[in-house]
Amino acid sequence: MKIAVFILLLSLIPFSVFPFGRREKTREAQPAPVENVEVISTENTIKITGRVEVFGSVPHTFVGITGVDGNQYSVYPPEYEEQLRGLQGHLIEFTVELLDEGRGYGALFLRGGTVTPLSWEILQ
Repeated sequence: MKIAVFILLLSLIPFSVFPFGRREKTREAQPAPVENVEVISTENTIKITGRVEVFGSVPHTFVGITGVDGNQYSVYPPEYEEQLRGLQGHLIEFTVELLDEGRGYGALFLRGGTVTPLSWEILQ
């Protein structure tokens, strides 16, 4: 009887250890992110007055722009994040391009949209 229970438990272990492939199928179905942000159109260009904020906790931090109206925008591409980190605490008028789809890590959390900064002017 003890041997039968032992064999039964050993036969059930592989089902909990090895995945059935469901996760691999969903990863294959997702398209790769597009890294080309060189094209800048004037129809999606807007002005945002607000402050630069760093969201998240180390090591998963990202930069966002919080407008005076309360909307929070994620910044893409990451090269701009490094430049904007030094501007925390200032009231800034940004000229940005509002992207059609969310890109980068910050787009998962900030619902105002994803923006690419074109220029900015420190007001305070």
